[in-house]
Amino acid sequence: MILKLMKKEWKEFIKTGKFYALLFSFLFFAVSSPAIAKFTPEIIKSIVESQQAQGVMIQLPPPTWKDSFLQFLKNLNQIIFLILVIVFIGSIAEEKSKGTAIMIVSKGINRVIWVISKFIFQFLISFVFLLISYILCLYYTFFLFSNFPIENSLFSTLLYGIYLFFILSLILFSSSLGNNTIQSAGIFLGIFILFNIFSLFPNLNSYNPLYLSSLENMWIIGSVELKEAIKPIISTIIFSFIFLFLGVLHFNNQEL
Repeated sequence: MILKLMKKEWKEFIKTGKFYALLFSFLFFAVSSPAIAKFTPEIIKSIVESQQAQGVMIQLPPPTWKDSFLQFLKNLNQIIFLILVIVFIGSIAEEKSKGTAIMIVSKGINRVIWVISKFIFQFLISFVFLLISYILCLYYTFFLFSNFPIENSLFSTLLYGIYLFFILSLILFSSSLGNNTIQSAGIFLGIFILFNIFSLFPNLNSYNPLYLSSLENMWIIGSVELKEAIKPIISTIIFSFIFLFLGVLHFNNQEL
């Protein structure tokens, strides 16, 4: 049953154009990040050269492969994050407001399975796009910066994959609570702000899923050890399953 529901999600994903929007976004930043890291210092240098005659001197360190992946992760955590919210925030709320949710449930489809199939589909499609974009970024970084160890970038990308799991669980939870897309977006934003306030307390950072985005950068730079990442990873997974459980529970008991 889950596979049939995921197939339905896939058809809707293609039909609405969300598939192409999300894929293009991942691919664009995978290709552009190494180029931005490589050529931005040269562009800045050429701009300031005209200012040197007036006594202005700016010295920039030569770009490295680390700059390429830091740029890639920055785009993932900011722009791709925003696109994921826009694409998936209405996954349940929109179907409730349009009346398609009650039609599906009236056909005897289990509500819990319906919601879980949506989450599995969203995570799988996003994670596959993430892996494809990482491989592309890796290729262009090799092309522009020659050889370098891939362990750091691979682990940082996997950390983002765990963070992605959390973000999608929060999106699904918000979508199950809201009666329309705007309400769901407001709920998501409110909870996300709470986690940002949570991050103001350094002693609690290890339990905050948002700390994973900082760890991704620290892992690229090489200033963190595996044992420091274990606690944030475990707490992120726990928070994710809590949001999934609450989202499923709410939708299961909700009057459509």
